[in-house]
Amino acid sequence: MAITDVVRGNGDGAPKRLTARIGWFVAIWALSTAAFFVVASLLHLIVPR
Repeated sequence: MAITDVVRGNGDGAPKRLTARIGWFVAIWALSTAAFFVVASLLHLIVPR
């Protein structure tokens, strides 16, 4: 199930199971946290001290 399938429309097609909703939350949170650290690391390498 792609994230675009979940967020499309008004939420009628959203997963009904609580575990699926929690799983999506954890996955999005983990990916955004990882992306933050990647960007922070790149900035740390680019910006001089």
